[in-house]
Amino acid sequence: MAHSTIKNDPILYGLFVVLYEIMSSQKLLANALVTVCFIAIPFTSFIVLSSGTFFYLVVGKNFAFRVLVEIMLSAYLVLAVIDPVYRPRKNYLLISIVLFLVVIILAGIFGENPAKSFWSNFERMEGVVTYLHLFVYFVVASAVLTVRRMWEPYLNLHLFAGVIMGIEGVLQWMGRIQNVSGGTRIEGSLGNPAYLATYALFNIFLALFFLARSKFTTKKEQFKVFIYSAIVLLQTFVLYHTATRGGVLGLIAGVLTATILVVIFERERKFLRMVAYSILLGVIFLVGGFVALKNTDFVTQNSVLSRFSSISPTEQTTKARFMVWGMAIDGFKERPILGWGQENFNYVFNKYYNPGMYEQEQWFDRAHNVVFDWLVASGALGLLSYLGIFCLAIYIIWKRTKISITEKSVLVGLLFGYFFQNLFVFDNITSLVYFFTILGYVASLSLVEAEERYLQKASKKTQYIVSTGAVLLCCALVYGINYAGYMQNTTLYKALVDNDTNGPTAENLALFQKAIEYNSYGTSEVREQLVSTAVAGVDTNNPTQIRRQYVMLALQELDKQTIETPTNARYQLFLGNLLSYVGEADVAIKYLKTAQELSPKKQTILFALGEAYKNKNDFKNAEVAYKEAYELEPKFGSAILSYVRTLVQNKNFAEAEKIALAGIAQSENNYAMHVILGEVYANMGRLKDAIREVNRAIELNNDFKTDGEAYIEKISK
Repeated sequence: MAHSTIKNDPILYGLFVVLYEIMSSQKLLANALVTVCFIAIPFTSFIVLSSGTFFYLVVGKNFAFRVLVEIMLSAYLVLAVIDPVYRPRKNYLLISIVLFLVVIILAGIFGENPAKSFWSNFERMEGVVTYLHLFVYFVVASAVLTVRRMWEPYLNLHLFAGVIMGIEGVLQWMGRIQNVSGGTRIEGSLGNPAYLATYALFNIFLALFFLARSKFTTKKEQFKVFIYSAIVLLQTFVLYHTATRGGVLGLIAGVLTATILVVIFERERKFLRMVAYSILLGVIFLVGGFVALKNTDFVTQNSVLSRFSSISPTEQTTKARFMVWGMAIDGFKERPILGWGQENFNYVFNKYYNPGMYEQEQWFDRAHNVVFDWLVASGALGLLSYLGIFCLAIYIIWKRTKISITEKSVLVGLLFGYFFQNLFVFDNITSLVYFFTILGYVASLSLVEAEERYLQKASKKTQYIVSTGAVLLCCALVYGINYAGYMQNTTLYKALVDNDTNGPTAENLALFQKAIEYNSYGTSEVREQLVSTAVAGVDTNNPTQIRRQYVMLALQELDKQTIETPTNARYQLFLGNLLSYVGEADVAIKYLKTAQELSPKKQTILFALGEAYKNKNDFKNAEVAYKEAYELEPKFGSAILSYVRTLVQNKNFAEAEKIALAGIAQSENNYAMHVILGEVYANMGRLKDAIREVNRAIELNNDFKTDGEAYIEKISK
């Protein structure tokens, strides 16, 4: 009877297991290390290394997770060797994740940039290496937490961390604390409202899951109901105030999925079925009411609701997403089986760039849609293996677990809501850790109860050998995977921030060189920052000696980068721009033409090419480059201005007037269009028309008044 009571209480059972294992000191230490790592992982989301690291919102969380998993793996191997009960047992999810890993590894090997596919960079810190760590985390969690009956406490620990994060978000909303990234929408410690929305989504459904298994009978159970209900309300409030459309749509999709399943399949607990009916009707009412009121002042003047009311096929962000997804489809068609390799979306974005993206970020590295991201990263095989994880998880939940229908429905709703919101955003380390935590829990629900083999010990000699090997493995993993990258990152940070008031010094240059010498996965980012520092605020007619050294080093390193990644248009463009900047126009044009071949429809490359031609007084070829940029997208204001100015330089006034008038017809209230037309008229000798256009520009933009009046005075003389 007592033994049965212990087995039914996860906390008592966990203590029982630990006490049983005191007979082996190595095993006890290994258990302690694994436990400490599990306790720490939910709190890695709070790490913000704002002083000392480059991409401070990303690297701290990722390095911490990696190191914890590496320590966890080393300790777990001791447990698995000493006691067979800790060894992973075959289950569908384990097999599906292994297949997924095999596919993305192969995709990386045969992809465009294998090194980046495996290691990623400082900005993202994802790549294959992160998924290998997540896999280890899944294996250890599904084994250790299952054996020790610690899943419920561990999931509650995640909820506790989520409450702290939620309170931080509320305080940001109240204005009591500043956002870590400097933005205006709440983001917790994650640095991105979309990341916090996904985090809140997981917490909402996890709290709902525990609510679904509550009995409502004793005071203890009623207290739990109160706590979990409060968590749901807190996280819903946080998710709403992130104003993240993907997160809110994911919540709606997940709730609808869960409630529909309860309504259809729940037969025993009629009260929960009635609650599901109420929630379902409530969600439908809220969505319908919002659609009906979306154009009212109540919605359009609300900073959060207005973001949702603006969703339409013609809205700028939506249009941009459709264009990016179109590029992703083109990239998939070129490499349909294994794709381009993880972290290589930028190659597709450049090659199939849509000129209509001129108002958007010019260097997308994600499709912002999980389906298209995996199609590009690992082709059809990668997407199918990724979807297979979800399908098998849902199958296990519904068919191979003994939990209630309502609990099953909530878990399925969680997975569906998470997947649905990923159709509009992309993952980060926090959401991935939560996802693999849920996968580990689902796997544990399907496992047959482990045999009690605690007395089946390995020999003392074996234990000592394994323990020694584990310590060595841990040191090798932590050092080999993290040291060079971390040192490169912190050295780059020092090179960027330890500047003299008059600009970068020789010490900064030495730090850049040292960062490059680490030769880790952030080398390309070091080189980019070196270029930015080299050209910032330089007097090209009289550069200082240290500036010359910066430029020389930047040229050398960019040349190496173009050799290492010859098909990356970004670095061909950067090197071409730098060469043009230092007066090497002929060599610059060579690299810029290569960049144009790699990304034939990107206007920024054509602008750089036109500028390089102008630097060597070749205005005819400059006109050709600017004309091509203009014709790619005649609505692009910068393309219009550059093309018209070059036409004026070539005295092609009739064409210049025609293009400028077309620009005004497209954007009557754009003062710059009137300025450029005024310049055309001034060069044609039509001074009255020129003055009229400049005065119109002053009417449209009062900040232009001083310059405009000075220009009128100049042409009137």
